[in-house]
Amino acid sequence: MAINPNDISRPHVWRPAAEPATAKTLLLLHGSGADEHDLLPLGKLLGPTANLLSPRGLVRVDGANRFFLRNDDGTFVEDDIVKNSGELAEFLWAASGEYGFDANNVYAVGFSNGANAAGALLLLQPDSVRGIIAFGTTKSFERTPFKKVPDLTGKRVWIANGVQDHYSPPERTASMIEEFESLGATVSLRMQPGGHTISPQHVREIAAEL
Repeated sequence: MAINPNDISRPHVWRPAAEPATAKTLLLLHGSGADEHDLLPLGKLLGPTANLLSPRGLVRVDGANRFFLRNDDGTFVEDDIVKNSGELAEFLWAASGEYGFDANNVYAVGFSNGANAAGALLLLQPDSVRGIIAFGTTKSFERTPFKKVPDLTGKRVWIANGVQDHYSPPERTASMIEEFESLGATVSLRMQPGGHTISPQHVREIAAEL
């Protein structure tokens, strides 16, 4: 069967909760070079009673899975981010119909490339998620291509970065937070002293708030 990025033919893992229809769902978006299995342990730590839905990024670069491309200078291919956001939103709707979870109770969880995909999903497809949890993230767009300025009132954003993470420079993190807050989101920032990694302490703290 051919893979359609917009429906459940897309490679993914579905791990239902005991009561899938009433549980929150965590949309797990892996980092570059990983796949749909990579963040399942993280999802379980963040939401022990949540549904876990983990799709594969369908962009391939030197054999590595990604959700969108980067330019040679390290900047992001923004048209690719927009395209991926639409595909993820369609995938979510298709999956909610197939698996019976509440499409209005979804949080996107991402690391690195997947964290940027989560942030873009919130900005461009705000009705698809209640919030995001972004580890090792940075601002995706130099100038966000809104067709309609989103109202993020009531949305929750957790950002967990490393002080020594060159992928997430402080000025871009600050700009990203300013953008989310200006649109109405409630943002929580956590910083750990290391680099491009996920802090177990951050996971425990966010899980308690989620």
